[in-house]
Amino acid sequence: MNAVVENIMSRRSVRRFKSQQLSPEHLRQILEAGLWAPSAGGRQSAIMLVCQDAQANEDMGRINRKIFGGALKPGAHIVNEKQISIAEDDSLQSAFYSAPTVITIFAPEGHRWGINDCTVMAQNLMLAAWSLGVGSVHVTRAEDTFATEQGQALMARAGIDPEYVARCSICLGYPDGEIGEGKPRRAGRIFVVE
Repeated sequence: MNAVVENIMSRRSVRRFKSQQLSPEHLRQILEAGLWAPSAGGRQSAIMLVCQDAQANEDMGRINRKIFGGALKPGAHIVNEKQISIAEDDSLQSAFYSAPTVITIFAPEGHRWGINDCTVMAQNLMLAAWSLGVGSVHVTRAEDTFATEQGQALMARAGIDPEYVARCSICLGYPDGEIGEGKPRRAGRIFVVE
């Protein structure tokens, strides 16, 4: 199997991270992969806020968790028994799972394809990370998280123009513990017209 396809098929979301920060070389390669993501019309509208401030990540992760609400009903859905999510465990107080690096991706407000540009960039980041032995998890609710006073302050601290809207966050770090297996793929999701 092709190495790229193998990387795509083997990647798993990681929610338990070692406290060790990413090596500068790993971070550089991951960010470079993000910059090379396709974008609508080649506009390259998406930008990244790379946060390695542990307290800021904890604060923003707690805000994101609060926006999410409580865990689902017990047994409703297990994402991954080895990497439990906030949807399954109310004791997890941060939706950023104590990741040492959190990359939040923004697009200009009103940009018609901004969300698409951001999600493609997110996928590039996660696949590059996995290929380097770095775990990741995609976290939504970024718009609401960064619309808060704390989110706006973090954007200002980073020098991001307030016209940008956060679209998603990618938590990154070296995996801690077992990662778990992927779920079997559901059948009946491909439709062909010839």
